[in-house]
Amino acid sequence: MTYLLASHTVVCRLYAPLHGLSRACVALCTCLAIISCGGGNKQSNTSINTALPSDTSFDSLARCSTVDSIPAGQHMVTSWRTAPTDALITHPITALTVRQFFAPHWDGEVMRLQLSNRYSSLPVTLENIHIAKEVAPGAPELIPDSECLLTVGGENRITIPAGGSVVTDAIAYPIRAFERVGISFYAPAITLQITRHLGADEILYMSLPGDHSADPSGTLFQAVPDGYASNFLAIEALEVAAAKKVTTLVAVGDSITDGSGSTTEFLSGEPARMTSTDQRYPNHLQRRIHEAGLPISVANAGIGGNELLNDGWLPQFGVAMLDRLDYDVLAITGATHVLAMIGTNDFGNPKPGAAPSPEDMIAGYIELIEDIHRAGMKITLGTIPPAEGAVTDSMPLIGDLPIGIDVMHGTAEARASRDTVNLWIRTQELSDGIVDFDACLEDPENPGYLAAEYNSGDNLHPSPEGYAAMAECVNLDLFRTPDNAY
Repeated sequence: MTYLLASHTVVCRLYAPLHGLSRACVALCTCLAIISCGGGNKQSNTSINTALPSDTSFDSLARCSTVDSIPAGQHMVTSWRTAPTDALITHPITALTVRQFFAPHWDGEVMRLQLSNRYSSLPVTLENIHIAKEVAPGAPELIPDSECLLTVGGENRITIPAGGSVVTDAIAYPIRAFERVGISFYAPAITLQITRHLGADEILYMSLPGDHSADPSGTLFQAVPDGYASNFLAIEALEVAAAKKVTTLVAVGDSITDGSGSTTEFLSGEPARMTSTDQRYPNHLQRRIHEAGLPISVANAGIGGNELLNDGWLPQFGVAMLDRLDYDVLAITGATHVLAMIGTNDFGNPKPGAAPSPEDMIAGYIELIEDIHRAGMKITLGTIPPAEGAVTDSMPLIGDLPIGIDVMHGTAEARASRDTVNLWIRTQELSDGIVDFDACLEDPENPGYLAAEYNSGDNLHPSPEGYAAMAECVNLDLFRTPDNAY
């Protein structure tokens, strides 16, 4: 029996509008843009071993060739993913090429790419989307002759409708875990809005005018300042064909899941230590899973500033987790398990009214658990990490502009609410397991604070060492099943 691959899937959705955003903020977000113009030309097509035994090989397929079907013994799983956040602070681009990089988590000989226009109110047209292998982290160069053209329905020019997404045709292309790849695309027309993920911890590159999507050289590309534009643009997921026993674990949460560096590094305008080095806790968790020999790929659905119950104070903080669950978790290809850690921003971010009570949060966790179970998936809850000392009045939000945000995660009220919720998480029996991130990261000499070696410097976000410690806290037996044993 053979399963057909989606060769040119277009998904149109209507998403709930973001709430609580003033017209002034929209205007500010819209005017913060980088605009580039020029002409272009059309281009043509020219680690860690996670491979599993299979009764069918793709070795006979020419690299870059379209794959119409896969055998019954395999299915598509998510090798890499990010969660779109907004399209308000964006990058109008015209007749130039965008290049961005990331590290897949699972091997495959066949891949396809999902692109999102979820939050834009306008269609987006892209041409000559290419995948290629990165020469070295933190540089725009690609390995020569490693590129392949990605098409949708055989066409190299695609238009993603407002609120929709597309999946490229599956092609024969070797994906290897943590062998980083670059995605380049040309924007032929004025692109006023493009859906993004804020806080990619990657360097975004834009070219001089022209279509340079298939050019492995980096000489025509300029890095967009890290503190302003560490974003993923349009790309949402990379999926690979894998053995049926391979599944996807979705790590969902806020900036701590997303892998944000410290606020100080972000505002400095200099690349943080984590930029392009894959030090997020889901990356470290994937490395542990590989070492344990488990057929599980970890997908990162974290969004900085995200909350469980309410939409983010700013649009780039995303809609409430309970409201984005369907498309950021339940719809992820191959997903069977969820690891959710959320809540610090519910208590610490600015609110038009009072912060939710612990009882409100617990009711939200119960709803989250029930939604996951209703979808036939298992969920593990993580406790909220320490945040004592994370109190700042009017922290600059955008460079030197007189716009501030109060960081109140370390107030006595937030600490009391966090402790109450964490106690409930530790003692409840509704979820399929727990991970005590709070205990793993806490300074034993200073309860409520991040341990010094795990503190990025802002008393809220872990350091790269802290993210590695988070991964070590996870009991991998939570994700073992009779079906995924080798």
